[in-house]
Amino acid sequence: MGVEELEGIKKREILRSKIDSKSLSGMMSEEFDTVNVETPLYDILAKMKSQDLHEIPVLDGNGMAGIVSFGTLLRRKTVAVTTKARSVMESPPEVGTDTPLTEVAENMVSTGYRQMPVVKGHKIAGIISRTDIIKIIPQIKDLRNLVVADIMTEDVRTIKENDAVRDAVELMRNLDIRTLPVVDDDGRLTAIVGVKDIVRYNWREKQKQTVGEITGNSSPVEIKVESLSVNSPTTVSPDTTLGEAVKIMLEKNISTLPVIMGKDIVGIVTNYDMVELVASLRERDMVYVQITGLEEEDRRELEVMEKEIQAGLAKIAKVSRPMLFTMHVSKYHEKGNSSKYSLSGRLTTEYNVYVAKAVDWNITRATIQLMEHLERRVMEKKEERLHRRKGR
Repeated sequence: MGVEELEGIKKREILRSKIDSKSLSGMMSEEFDTVNVETPLYDILAKMKSQDLHEIPVLDGNGMAGIVSFGTLLRRKTVAVTTKARSVMESPPEVGTDTPLTEVAENMVSTGYRQMPVVKGHKIAGIISRTDIIKIIPQIKDLRNLVVADIMTEDVRTIKENDAVRDAVELMRNLDIRTLPVVDDDGRLTAIVGVKDIVRYNWREKQKQTVGEITGNSSPVEIKVESLSVNSPTTVSPDTTLGEAVKIMLEKNISTLPVIMGKDIVGIVTNYDMVELVASLRERDMVYVQITGLEEEDRRELEVMEKEIQAGLAKIAKVSRPMLFTMHVSKYHEKGNSSKYSLSGRLTTEYNVYVAKAVDWNITRATIQLMEHLERRVMEKKEERLHRRKGR
């Protein structure tokens, strides 16, 4: 083990210790909304809309029975709004007041939740959110001094002003995201559109019978994206520090920041990226790997995909220790029995965060290509570090 690797491990241990020393009791919100197992989905969505919630706890008596997640509902667009909470709720990972913050962050990454209940006994003691977690970044020098370019996603998916809202919703659903940058015909950023903007517009009690109609996915009216988007979005540059980016998010009450260089959009950074950064510091014996967006019919390829991912990570480990790897699968351009796969991967190592994309008609080939892209980027970064050391 080289000196550089030893220094990296020691630094990570110090960062993890600082983060996990924070008590959830001092970070969580003790005032929160709930619903019960018999509450109809329409009332649940109304409460989530009014309070700007993405998840809400479900009670059975005084104890927690589960949570309703808007992200899950977005994928189940045909569910009727008269459906009771007990039929759509799910069980979140168990989080107690003594759960380490890096573990909470990892749970948020694995579930995609924006808010999670903190339980004491069988009762809810509070709610911890992504916003609560990212507040720790400005408090730790080594985190706040990182720049946006270190963790941003470079492969930005956008929607055009004149595209239909249903296309925006479908793209969000496929990518498992809630906001999209809006661009003009020249590819210049003009606005931001989010699911909550669409829900707010479509909220019509007598006309909407399913979640798909409320989110705009099943709306018969071809509403244009520009009519619902938020103009003049707040942006940052690649060299903006994470400390400053967090400050902007908190002041503006936003979760997404397009990254601009000149007039071009070169990336996007979200509070999810920051939570993922915190999660990458969790102590674990193996690399944390998560694959999202895989449809049931493609799960037969999962074993082979995981084998290729592990093989790629093993090669990368010879250069830089992998800590966390996430990959999202999207399908499009379906022709007969064939579909094109778009894979977006994100790798956090002890030194850097890397993002890559691969597209292929074969999901296994796409996985291999993705891991090769990441391996090349890790090697390039190593050569940059060596070059800088020689230049000193």
